[in-house]
Amino acid sequence: MTDFFNKHIKKTTARTKEKLLEGLGRNKATQDETFDFYANNLQKQSKACERLHKDFKAYSVALKELNKAEKALRDSVREVYEDEWPNKANLTSVSQSIDWEGDNLEKQVCEDMVGSVGQYVQQFAELKKKVEKRGRKLVDYDHARNGYNSLKEGSKKESDPKVAKALTELQQAEQMYKEINGELLEILPATFDSRITFIVDTLQSLFNAQASQQTECAKHHKQMITILDELGESMDSLRVARPPSRIESPSENHKLATPSIERRSPSPSASLERNGDSTRQSITSAISEKSKSTKDSKETKEESEVEEPIQNKVYPKLNAAPPPTASPRSEDKQKKPKREKDPNNPFDESDDEEDLGLGRERKVLRVVESTHKYEPQDTDELAFVAGEKIKVLDSFETDQLDDGWLIGENQDGVRGIFPENFTKNLH
Repeated sequence: MTDFFNKHIKKTTARTKEKLLEGLGRNKATQDETFDFYANNLQKQSKACERLHKDFKAYSVALKELNKAEKALRDSVREVYEDEWPNKANLTSVSQSIDWEGDNLEKQVCEDMVGSVGQYVQQFAELKKKVEKRGRKLVDYDHARNGYNSLKEGSKKESDPKVAKALTELQQAEQMYKEINGELLEILPATFDSRITFIVDTLQSLFNAQASQQTECAKHHKQMITILDELGESMDSLRVARPPSRIESPSENHKLATPSIERRSPSPSASLERNGDSTRQSITSAISEKSKSTKDSKETKEESEVEEPIQNKVYPKLNAAPPPTASPRSEDKQKKPKREKDPNNPFDESDDEEDLGLGRERKVLRVVESTHKYEPQDTDELAFVAGEKIKVLDSFETDQLDDGWLIGENQDGVRGIFPENFTKNLH
């Protein structure tokens, strides 16, 4: 043990001395440009492959997490898809097929490919050790050669035992150096050339696995889309039973959301108060009956209009914002029957002029732009579409407007009242 330790110390000291003398230029070092070229290629190849191995492992970890998350999502889809819905068994089978494709890709990448890349990278550690050993043997050979030359030049005898011993050490060092150097000159270029086949095989396996998985999953996803389309088309049959719909007055919450105060109905016409003959009463009664029947038909129509969007709506949009609702006007104003002008009564005037003095001179207060289409519910209301500019006119006390209603004039010169929340101010 002591002899081995002393021998190791002696070799280490000799190599350090030789490198120092070569660095100072006092001894000549053996140069091999071919081997240096191969060694540099080995360094570049090992660095690139080690990075590829590192990224493969990172990709395999991320792929496991992605596959786990996708399987959890598909489990939720199978759970949320109710049993009485159409094609439940088909959806379960298709989603399980997608799970299998993901597991297969995960196995190919995480086990097969990462393992093959790791085995290829392991060879570089052994080759680097051989290159380092070859460097030590080269220093031993240079030390023996320089020592032999020094002794031979300083010896005066031809058969000097020191020279003979140095020659023997030189031959042994040269033999060991040439053996490992020749071995590396064969292995290093072959290893460097193998990078092409390695890259081709590895990446082809990866991309083929990904392409196969993505192609099959694309087919399964199209089947899932078809199943969901059938579910959407079956919505009418799966709809929860509802009580008969009816038109209800707005709730207090709705009134808070769209504040509106009923306006006071205008005072009755003076001519109606003065006129009390039987003929006028009969005409008014007939018109009232007609207005009542018109109102009933209108309410029936409104009920059908309320019901129709629900029946035709297959895929409801939860984020759709409804258009604004006009502030309700006084009941007596809305339900006031239209009376016909009596041609025989010179004091009878039209209702429009009784309701509002729209023909009077009015000052323009501002200009607004409509944001939604508005269909008038009475003859004194103004009709407009979205994007139309309306002049807001001043009002008088005799107009008796509800809160939220304004008097305006459209671009055609037509005047009437309109809900303010259907418009916006133009700055």
